This record gives sequence, C-alpha cells and structure tokens, in this order.
Amino acid sequence: MLLVTSVETARPVGNVVMMLGSGGGGFAVGPEDGVMRVQGGFPVTQHPRLAAGIGGSVVALSPPTDQPVMDVDWRLSASHVTDLRAAVRWSRERWPNADVWMLGFESGGMSAAVATANIEEIAGAVLVCAPEEASAQQPASERMRMLVIRQGNSPAGAGSQSVNAGRRGRRTWVRIDDERHVPPATPGDGALASGRPFGGKETQVIDVVARWIMTGTAPHAIR
Repeated sequence: MLLVTSVETARPVGNVVMMLGSGGGGFAVGPEDGVMRVQGGFPVTQHPRLAAGIGGSVVALSPPTDQPVMDVDWRLSASHVTDLRAAVRWSRERWPNADVWMLGFESGGMSAAVATANIEEIAGAVLVCAPEEASAQQPASERMRMLVIRQGNSPAGAGSQSVNAGRRGRRTWVRIDDERHVPPATPGDGALASGRPFGGKETQVIDVVARWIMTGTAPHAIR
C-alpha cells in the first residue's frame, strides 16, 4: 500500500519523498477517531507540511503483505530492493519530472540506504535515527546526496554538519539537541511512533529535511 500526500501547485511536482517506517512500518486507523496513522514515522498530519516544503508529494510505504514485520535481513534482501524499485518506478511514472528521495526512520533508514546502493534513479536519502551501518552504505551514484539526522544525546549524534569526500555521494550530518536528556531509542523499537527521539521537534526536523532537499544545505543542529 502507498499513502500519498500531495500539494496543489501550478508547477509540476519537483520532488517525491518515499517514507519508510521503523519496525513493521505499517498503517493503522485509530479505532477512537478513524484517523490514519503511519507506525514508526512522522505523524500523517505532518505529511502535508513536508509535501509543501519540497513542492511535491510524500509517499509512505507499508510493508508487503507477505512480510508484515520487516527485520534487518529482509531489509537487506533482493526481494526488498525489488519492492522499493517498483515503488520508485511507480512514482517516476506518475511524476516524470520529479526527483525521488528515500526517507527512513530507525530501521527504515536501512531500507533507504539499501535503496541508494541499488537504485541509481533516486536522488538520495534521509536517514533519521538510523543504525550506523545504514549511513555506511555506498550509494550507486556519486551524484546522490545523503542527510543523516541523529539524536544529540547519542554517541553518533555528537558530530556537526559535514561532508565526507572519501565516500561515494555527498553526506550531511545534523544533530537533534534534546535538552530533556532522554536515553536514545534502540533502533527498531518503534519509539518514533511516539516521537520520543525528536524531543517534540517534529516540525523543525521536517523543515530541515525540506530545506536540505531543496538547497542541499542544513544547520549543524536542530535546537
């Protein structure tokens, strides 16, 4: 399943962000209010803000019906790459002039990184609180960009924005400062469903992601 959020503009869609949630990363309708929710990612209510910020569309992917819980082995599999490639192809057919970006949360960041390593047609990826091995993936094309967003009180989030010329592609690191000093989430534990790693800064994170996609620049930290 694909959950599509688009903005109405006079210009053609310029960017498409494909969201990959942590853990199972599925969709659920709240029994109390009937509102659709994406598990392990940005709240659906924030998708229009990101779509407006990139001048395009946000496409959230659900797990495949035969793999409702996507563990690391699955995310590294050829079958998963086939599914991601099909989603990219669908997006490019619908919006032929748009750049397609992968955005993955926690373990979903591994999926986004695997996509950059295998699908040359995408423009790059955003990894949010993803495992270390996700940002170590080598993009298939040197033109790809990668934004790595880390929680500030995790060891991997201590660095500021930088570009590593020793790897294929261009990487930018951004730290989320969390003055509450909440212990970092364990990748895949679904903590992003409640927004814990963002420290209540979901809107700021979305704005930084949109700015980076549009301009290639990002602040050193989100405070």
